[in-house]
Amino acid sequence: MPEFRTEPLIVPTVSGLLPEGERDRRVALTSFRSDESRVQVPMRDVVCYECGLTCQVPSAALSANCIHCHAHLNMADVEIRPGSRRLTIRTLGNVHVPGGTVLSNLSVVCRDMAVDGRVSGSFRCTGTLSLNASMVLDGSVSAGKLVVDKGAEVELSVGAAAEEVELYGRLKGRLQCKGTLHVYRGGAYEGVCKAADVVVEPGGYFDDQSRF
Repeated sequence: MPEFRTEPLIVPTVSGLLPEGERDRRVALTSFRSDESRVQVPMRDVVCYECGLTCQVPSAALSANCIHCHAHLNMADVEIRPGSRRLTIRTLGNVHVPGGTVLSNLSVVCRDMAVDGRVSGSFRCTGTLSLNASMVLDGSVSAGKLVVDKGAEVELSVGAAAEEVELYGRLKGRLQCKGTLHVYRGGAYEGVCKAADVVVEPGGYFDDQSRF
């Protein structure tokens, strides 16, 4: 009786008696790419919104885990629509609140945020926070850049901190600006302000009550 032998998973040589397709398959099994030929996945640096440390994630990823605290990181853009029950948002992407939206008790951590509706709550943006409607913000606000658009009237119940501030509309409340507070024509600020530099264009209004 002939001896039965199983086919090895990896063969060091390829017999010329095998069909061409099978030869190619076995060669592929025994072939390995060198480090130089591996595809490099584009990466980007992100700051974890839980521990505040920087880590690298694939540029096209919609979610990942922080390599430091292992928190789940959402990187998708979010649009808060009227009637939404999602009041707590944590993302490394952008957040948009469309016009006609009226929501309170929002808690948002994101990159850029554009508010065209009337909302209240606390917001922490690593990028730009654009307030394009009149509202009273009853929570803490922090942003890389805070922008109050033309025609908007914003009141800060707690206060805001930003690297830069641009006022085309009206802002009232306590403000801390590490960089330049720029009041453009038609813009106005009233409150207790601590800024490294203040620029008020003709037609702008600036009332720093901390001086009195």
